[in-house]
Amino acid sequence: MHFMNRPSSFVLVLALVFAATVVAQKAKPKPVARKPNATRPSIQTTPAKTNEAAAAPAPTPSANSDSPAIAIVNDTTLTAADIEPTVTELISNDPDLYLRDFYQDRAKAIGEARQRAVDARVSSMLIASEAAKRKMTTDALLDAEINSKVANPTDAEVRAVFDQNRGQIGDDFDAARPTIINYLRNERAEKGRGELVNRLKMTNTVQKGADVNAPNLAPGTVLASVNGQPLRIETINERMKAYVYKMDRRIYDTQMQVLDRRINDALIIAEAKRKNIGAEVIMRTEITDKLKQPTDAEVTKFYEENKSRINGDLASTRNVIADYLQQQQQQKLEADLATRLRAGAKVQIFLQEPAAPAFNVAVGKGYGRGDINSAVKIVEFTDFQCSACGAMYPVIEEVLKSYGTRVYFEIRNFPLTSLHANAFIAAEAAAAANAQGKVWPYIDFLFKNQSSLDPDSLKKYATQVGLDRKRFDMDFESGKFDADIRRDIEEGETYGIEGTPSIYVNGVMLTTLSADALREAIEKAFARK
Repeated sequence: MHFMNRPSSFVLVLALVFAATVVAQKAKPKPVARKPNATRPSIQTTPAKTNEAAAAPAPTPSANSDSPAIAIVNDTTLTAADIEPTVTELISNDPDLYLRDFYQDRAKAIGEARQRAVDARVSSMLIASEAAKRKMTTDALLDAEINSKVANPTDAEVRAVFDQNRGQIGDDFDAARPTIINYLRNERAEKGRGELVNRLKMTNTVQKGADVNAPNLAPGTVLASVNGQPLRIETINERMKAYVYKMDRRIYDTQMQVLDRRINDALIIAEAKRKNIGAEVIMRTEITDKLKQPTDAEVTKFYEENKSRINGDLASTRNVIADYLQQQQQQKLEADLATRLRAGAKVQIFLQEPAAPAFNVAVGKGYGRGDINSAVKIVEFTDFQCSACGAMYPVIEEVLKSYGTRVYFEIRNFPLTSLHANAFIAAEAAAAANAQGKVWPYIDFLFKNQSSLDPDSLKKYATQVGLDRKRFDMDFESGKFDADIRRDIEEGETYGIEGTPSIYVNGVMLTTLSADALREAIEKAFARK
């Protein structure tokens, strides 16, 4: 369970994980974007900011001297006040109550988040302590006490949730049904977890320490302890760096979305005036008239390529896939138009992107190669059943070739068990391969065979890699590596990880999963050293 679980407000998504590029997989997917609406006179894209912005002087606001300038479009200055009402509206309507609270009162929200982090960490410590007492893994304890007792929702309950959220998820009940069932089961499991923690508080020694929000807490300050095991301030401070950055980043993304829309609207209006036509004519000729309904062959092809990540069969998801493909088509047309209009305009953007924090990401705990004393260290938290991890793995391999031993690379575990049934046992198998010194060739097999990670297949790969099968099977089935995998998950959560792959270059998270972004992060890390 993540420290910063969101409130139990529900925004259903059809669980279609579309990955035309490398997109991190998350334990809690976000809503899909709106369906295409070609009639609105706005291009909602985020093209490259400009090649002029870096050298341009900061502008002076022309309309509101009390509000900082955030962009210039030709001779028009846009200020923060110009986008604030729309940004406020979007965030106020966001289903994430934590984001809304953070935007409205940052200091108060951070204080409440710090206390939630302490409470969640104490809960995890209680569960881990109880599992150790019973000589069970944490997963086994949770299965016995919670998961095995969660009742499947009735058809009436599923239908009720569907009807309440029809405006957000559409009219295809069959496609939404698996996601609704999963949501209701998770909601009940969360309730069961809370009841378990309350029971454990009665049978374990939990002592409160310092107030996490007290000023000037010294390093090493104990905030709480469970059976004598301390929770120190450093753990919460590290976790809060991730929380604050993610909130700031989401606000910035919303601001950029609104700003880009304002810029593109201004450019469309200017283009319409230049041609002496209405703005709606440009939208129709450049976007609406060029949209084509996806063919049955295109829908079928997309389904076949992504069916391992789609809940439902082709018949029940056909309409959703068609909508998605048309949305992709519209977004490309909009991006192309925005690029053309910006090429002939003077656009400068001054809105500052929040800097990603550097975490104290430990090395030497996973599967590493290269010189651990290198100036640049890359740590990837991965899930061997995650398709995005599988897609990123060869990208990393290719980039690292040019650096040789100058860059140290380490893989650590972060199996998303709520999404991938075989992720945890695949992590156990990799650990068993590592015990015989052949983890890297074994990992190659895992990423190349993500649809076949059942126990028999994992053992078959051990034979193909040349492992001692008797020793491998014994290690794999013993559960001896579970504590290490749990440690990786726990530390990953401290760094704010919610999805995979999560890659850190000298402690700074890679926010764009591409070869170019990785090279840039490596070069920046060398430059800082």
